[in-house]
Amino acid sequence: KLAVTDLLPQARQKQIDMGLAQLLDNSEIKVPGQPEALRTLLRNLLDNAIKYSPSGGQIDVSLTLRNGRPVLTVEDSGPGIAEADRGRVFDRFYRAKQTHAEVGSGLGMAIVQVIAKRHGATLSLGRSEPLGGLKVEVQFDNFLRPTL
Repeated sequence: KLAVTDLLPQARQKQIDMGLAQLLDNSEIKVPGQPEALRTLLRNLLDNAIKYSPSGGQIDVSLTLRNGRPVLTVEDSGPGIAEADRGRVFDRFYRAKQTHAEVGSGLGMAIVQVIAKRHGATLSLGRSEPLGGLKVEVQFDNFLRPTL
C-alpha cells in the first residue's frame, strides 16, 4: 500500500486512475525478506506504468493467490512491451522501443528482477486483458502461511 501511496501524486498529475484492484488480507500470507526492497520493486513497476500510460489512463495493482502462491500484479493501459522486447527489458540500460519518448535510464526493470530473485520470486510479462497495456506478474515461491 505504501508504494501505491508514494506514487499517487505522479499518477494524479497525469490524471491516471491508480489503485488496488484486489488485495489479500495481510494475515493470510507473509513474504520473508526486506520490506524496503519489496517496496522498491513495486515502486519501480508503478513508476514505469505511470510513465508509459497515457494521460487519463488506468493502473491496477493486485495481490492474489494462484496455486497457493502469492502473486503481485501490476497492469496498465499504456502501449505495453512488444513480445520481442520482453526478454531484454530486464537487461541493465536497455529501453524498449515505445510509441512515445520517456526519460529514464533503463535500470528500473533490472532492479525489479534482482529484488525478485533475492526474494524467491519469478517475473512474467504479458498483455493486460482488461486494460490493454503491460501486465507484470511477480510470483513469490518463498512465503509463509500463519500457523493456526
